[in-house]
Amino acid sequence: MSEITGRSRRPIKRRRMHEEMVELISNDIREGVYAIGDELPSERELMEEFGISRLTVREGVAALESRGLILTRQGMRARVAGPKPGFVLDRLSDMAKLYLVDPKGLDAFMDVREIVEVGTARKAAQLADEKSIRALQDVLERNSAARGDVAEFGRTDIEFHRVIADITGNPILVSFYQAAAEWLEEVRSTSLKVPGQTQRAFEAHEKIFAAIKARDPAAAGQEMSEHLLQLASIYPPREPNDLNEPLH
Repeated sequence: MSEITGRSRRPIKRRRMHEEMVELISNDIREGVYAIGDELPSERELMEEFGISRLTVREGVAALESRGLILTRQGMRARVAGPKPGFVLDRLSDMAKLYLVDPKGLDAFMDVREIVEVGTARKAAQLADEKSIRALQDVLERNSAARGDVAEFGRTDIEFHRVIADITGNPILVSFYQAAAEWLEEVRSTSLKVPGQTQRAFEAHEKIFAAIKARDPAAAGQEMSEHLLQLASIYPPREPNDLNEPLH
C-alpha cells in the first residue's frame, strides 16, 4: 500500500450555506446597501431571503461579527459596525507573539517598527501643537521619574511612544502602537534590565521630544531611528560578560 493510499480519508465538504450568506452580506456592506449603524434584517427575514434555516442564519451572523462587520446585542437586531482600526491587529495578536519568538521574526518585526515609528515621529513633528507638546512633556517627566523602577519605566516608555502616535491623529498608527506594545512586552521587560538601559532610553526620549517640540521632522525621525537601532542592538540579550561592552 502506498503512503498516499494508506492515509486516512479526508473527504472535502461542500461550502456551508452560512458562508454564502456571509459573502453576500459582506458585499452589501462594502457596496453601501447597509450603511454604518444600519440594522440587518431580522432572523426571519434573512431566513426567507436566503432560503436557509434559523441555525444557519445564526452561524452567519456570528461569522460576520467575528470579522468585525457587525455588532450584536441580546434582544436587538444586528447593526453594521463602524471601522475599527485595531480589529485586524487584535486578531493577529497570538500569531504575532508566536512569530516574535523566532529571532528572524523579531528582526523582521523590528524593521517594520523602525519604518512605522520613524515616519510617525516625523509626522508628529509636523503636526504637534502646544497642547500635544505639553502632553508629551508630561509623560516624559514621568518617564524620567521612573528611571529607578523598571516596571514603571516600561509603562511610561509605552505611553511616550503612544502619545507620539496620538499627535498624528491617525487611528491606524495608534492601533499599531497599542498592538506592538503588547506583542513586545517580553522584549521590553528583558531589554530594560540591561545595566544602564533605562538611562539610555530616557536620553533618547529627551532627544525625540526636543525634535518634536522644535517641529523638526528630519531630526525627530533621525532620533527615533537611533533609539530603535540601539534597542535592537541589545535584544536578544547578550552573554553577561558582554553587557559592559559599548553598544553600537
